[in-house]
Amino acid sequence: MDLSSTDDSPVVAKKYGARVISRAPVPIVELVRNEVSAEARGEWILVLDPDERVTPGLAKELQRLARRGGDEFDAIVIPRMNFDLGYPPSNPLQRYEPQLRMYRRRKVKWPAIPNALPQVAPDRLYNLPGRDDLVIRHDRNRNIPEVLDRVMRYAPAQAQAMVDQGQVFTAKEMLTTLAEKVYRHFFTGQAFRDGVPGVLRASMLVAFHFYVWAAFWQLSGARRTDADDRLLRRLGALAGAIQPVLKICGACYRLTKRLIGA
Repeated sequence: MDLSSTDDSPVVAKKYGARVISRAPVPIVELVRNEVSAEARGEWILVLDPDERVTPGLAKELQRLARRGGDEFDAIVIPRMNFDLGYPPSNPLQRYEPQLRMYRRRKVKWPAIPNALPQVAPDRLYNLPGRDDLVIRHDRNRNIPEVLDRVMRYAPAQAQAMVDQGQVFTAKEMLTTLAEKVYRHFFTGQAFRDGVPGVLRASMLVAFHFYVWAAFWQLSGARRTDADDRLLRRLGALAGAIQPVLKICGACYRLTKRLIGA
């Protein structure tokens, strides 16, 4: 499916035997995945975005599973290795991100919600192991303009989906979610072990969720409530209470640095 691309993608696809369907562009891919499935003719669908590649080992394994026949499973969960600014994460929890990407087209339907997955019973899933030779390589953010483009496309769409689902904005929910994302990406994902690329990756992922909640607040009416104000004032008072402790820690650090330097 070609979403009004401006390069030679349709020509290249047809050259290699693909049937190309043209469509008006959409901001997020989830809106058209069911349309693609409806046009397909085979039993199995493999979902790939333009910035994703299948490793040779994964290609062989998927072909083997498709030839097995029978009715053992309806979908295959494939590990995806996300490259940000040219580097993948080293922590296995993030290096092999599980993605439902291959499925029987008559059994699985995609929700039209950003980053949402189809509902498939656990006993109908086949999970591939986390190995470098069995991954989808995802060049997620090759440079900063791509980071900003992804935020501009996905953050408002995800915020709108939250509104459509009836979620209510509160400062407590926003701060709780952002704290969980900080813990997950910086500490559970051991971002600091991957040096500058790891810290930048974690920061970009947390920042994305910040913009989702900022857009959610605006789409919810951009209201300032007494409950939110009270919570944030309490947090401000707590930060003020620990400020002397932070100053002492800073002084100890500077003194230690001078002694080591001496």
